[in-house]
Amino acid sequence: MRMRLSMSVGAVTLALLGASQGQAQLLRPSTGITLGVTGGTLGIGPEVSYRMNPVFALRGSATFFGLSHNDGIGAYDYRGKLRLRNYGAVVDLYVPLTGVRASVGARVTDNNRIRFVGQASGNETFGTVTLTPEQQGTLSGEIRTRSVSPIATIGYTRSSITGLTFGIDAGAMSHGAPKVRNLVATGRLASDPLVQARRREQEQRLRDEVDGYKVYPVLQLSIGYRF
Repeated sequence: MRMRLSMSVGAVTLALLGASQGQAQLLRPSTGITLGVTGGTLGIGPEVSYRMNPVFALRGSATFFGLSHNDGIGAYDYRGKLRLRNYGAVVDLYVPLTGVRASVGARVTDNNRIRFVGQASGNETFGTVTLTPEQQGTLSGEIRTRSVSPIATIGYTRSSITGLTFGIDAGAMSHGAPKVRNLVATGRLASDPLVQARRREQEQRLRDEVDGYKVYPVLQLSIGYRF
């Protein structure tokens, strides 16, 4: 009886040791190079990281995305196209023995922009003359951010014993107050003094609309393979 009890205790002990070793392997800090893909509010693209020790890592990515959107500002309807083309790097600081990380760095955001074309949503009267939207003309331009933008995130990453890695990061990128640039007017907006007053009003409305968006939210998911 004592022999059976001793054997049972020994078997349970070995099983627990094996499970704890397997768990330790799953939670073991992964050093080396990881190649993968990231996707989220910054766009979609390749990502590479080099974890030099359990605490520090360097991570870089290039992301791309495009989206068309229609919106109204005042009495004008705008058709816009968002284009994200940015790249950058961060330093990851890991909490020992966990997958939690804090990251700080910067991204080159000079090619992030919104191109738009706007037109009056209906007929308007200027003095004694009523003009259709087509007669008034269009107002087009683009919205740009600063060239280099600092970024900070908090995230979590997990590596399996097969080499697959999964991660999530959330935070913010400070791209400064967006600027309305390269405005071009057509039709009476470009030539008629009475209608040009409406043009100046719309230009100011555009600037006021984008001025508050100085911080861009960041939420990125990633998947990769550790070598």
